Amino acid sequence: MKKLISLLIVALCTLPIAAQDNETDDLAIQSAIDACIAMRDAVAVGDTAAIRQSSEALRDCNTMDFYTLQSTARTTPSLNGHLVFEEAFADSLAAGKDVYDQADEIIRTRTMRGQTSDGSILTKTCFVKAGKSAKYTFSSQGHQELAVVAEAGGLVTMKIHVTNSAGLNFRKNDIKNVKIGLPQRQTSFDLPTNIKNTVELEIINCGKKDCSFVVISN
Repeated sequence: MKKLISLLIVALCTLPIAAQDNETDDLAIQSAIDACIAMRDAVAVGDTAAIRQSSEALRDCNTMDFYTLQSTARTTPSLNGHLVFEEAFADSLAAGKDVYDQADEIIRTRTMRGQTSDGSILTKTCFVKAGKSAKYTFSSQGHQELAVVAEAGGLVTMKIHVTNSAGLNFRKNDIKNVKIGLPQRQTSFDLPTNIKNTVELEIINCGKKDCSFVVISN
């Protein structure tokens, strides 16, 4: 009887996670995903009007820095020379300024500003070398939405591993074009709400060039 009860508890804990497996559902973070894709594409073709428009779209999303997303690497690679998915960076490009060599400083400035009081969408620009992967961790509960948008030319694959002190061991990895990658990825799933869950996010660069990417979360 005790064994049966234990099995039922495990089943109930894992059911919400398994049930949420439709990546075509509307996401609360969709507006930020669309803004970042638009920014990436506008920058790629040098369309200043479109860059400015995408910057305004991202600003309207009222994002805050995803400061709890922590890299597992010992050192933080430089973003200089790569796209930063941030309004100030886009505004500078739209104004004709070359700020690629100031990417690290722009990231530091944004991190120092911290969270806004009412922002509900989290974003963080990160970096991964060609043919390599970058791992990050953060804590989460309840409904979790995640997206990754790579800079122009970038092709990425996303792997997710969630654990907690109650024995949860949940994986949700991309299953489409995992070897060649895609320019952006998105997913959602539900986690237990009464316990802290640790999410490990791995981004694999399937391309032949180093690239920056933005992680977007609810």
